[in-house]
Amino acid sequence: FQHKQSLIKTDTVEVANYNQGKMATKEDPATVAGMVSAMNEHSDGTNVMKESIKTFSDPDGSDKRGDVYADSTENALVQLKDTIEKTKTAIKKEKKKAKWNFRSSPHQQFNKTLDDLFMAFIVWAKSKNNGKYNVSKAFRRLESYAEWMEESAEDLIEPPLSAESVRAALDALGMNVSIDKDGFFVWWFDLNALDKEALKKDIVPEVSLRAFVWYAHFIMYNKAAQEKGMVIVENCEKMGFFEMLNLFPMKLGAKLDRLTIGVLPIKTNKIYIIEAPKWMKMFMKFMGMFLSKKMMQRIVFLKETKEVGELLGNECIPKNFGKLEGSMEFDEVQKEYFS
Repeated sequence: FQHKQSLIKTDTVEVANYNQGKMATKEDPATVAGMVSAMNEHSDGTNVMKESIKTFSDPDGSDKRGDVYADSTENALVQLKDTIEKTKTAIKKEKKKAKWNFRSSPHQQFNKTLDDLFMAFIVWAKSKNNGKYNVSKAFRRLESYAEWMEESAEDLIEPPLSAESVRAALDALGMNVSIDKDGFFVWWFDLNALDKEALKKDIVPEVSLRAFVWYAHFIMYNKAAQEKGMVIVENCEKMGFFEMLNLFPMKLGAKLDRLTIGVLPIKTNKIYIIEAPKWMKMFMKFMGMFLSKKMMQRIVFLKETKEVGELLGNECIPKNFGKLEGSMEFDEVQKEYFS
């Protein structure tokens, strides 16, 4: 891993003069080194490459020697809550205990309890090998969630994180959700549908963060997402490197990737990308050096947009999603919260 990190640093050094060239004309970088340099320039001090590698390296967590298992979700819940209490008791400083209070969790906005929150992690940690629930693995993921939410608490608790409080941001983001023909939860991102003007002028990064967090929790409490997992479909519309780079602050993007891929108790089964620009394919090939083969196999660049319907079923495709002929007028979020 240290060797691979050095490659990133070497690339960055080798393109020290990059800003004097194509950066000025805003042409897409012709090399990965150019992309890394530009990302560093826009990073606001965040090591985006390091954070991305951390997020995508182990999205499913790991079973470890000595892990504790339970035969049922009920028993797993008792053991998980006991582990949480023992952990809190062992912490002497109140500030370090704070994350275990889950003060920024919006579970009540979805008519859920803390037990429902914990159960989402238990279901996620079910072992494929023996069918039991890995309580230790659930705890590790829950701790990552608790840390992420506590770090973001000041942006989330005031005003309370409700559907209405993030409505404008969700309208600008234009996301959709559905269930595909095989029962998998699908999260749709259409970069062409973004209200870029509103995101740039009216919606500050903290509000975008709140919107993503609320939306992610809607997904987290969905039964299909918990039991079957999630598919992400992203329409990139051949978007240029710098245009995509400037959609959101890179610090925010890295943080949201961490939440959706590395913290939430939802397995991402596939990420289908349509209308992908050449620079993105080149960059992902480079990232393959750092990510597991399993993770890379989940990221699929589709050659033709019609493949989406063949893979997921046409009925679950949102209307006006990219060049697809979707028929879904309103999704479950719109029906339940904004109709």
